[in-house]
Amino acid sequence: MYTNPMHPQGPQGQYGQGHQGNQGHHVLYQADGNYQHMMRQKRDTLMHAIHPHMGHKVRITTIDGHTHEGVLINSDGHHVYLHVDTHHGHNQGHHQGQHRPIYTPAQYNQIITLVLFELLVILLLA
Repeated sequence: MYTNPMHPQGPQGQYGQGHQGNQGHHVLYQADGNYQHMMRQKRDTLMHAIHPHMGHKVRITTIDGHTHEGVLINSDGHHVYLHVDTHHGHNQGHHQGQHRPIYTPAQYNQIITLVLFELLVILLLA
């Protein structure tokens, strides 16, 4: 079940009919009271930092240490969309003669989705 906090659910309340807080449910995780405010601030800061650089080449490192290079093409407040060229660097004399790997056009133009809150470093490349 999904409830949108921006649209009240009528007389039953925000969480649906019969919901009495967390009674009768086993809470697996609950963030502390400041978490929501802090995460919204971080999201807004990150969005303001990357928005002017849409269409530019960047290098992004995630909190897990993964690094991606590509062109920023969009961000929706939850995800960053990066156009990566998987062909870049593969056809620069590294493969001679008939032993060159075969790539399809779909492999050259990929858009990857990165979770906004998992981004650690975003570098603007020249």
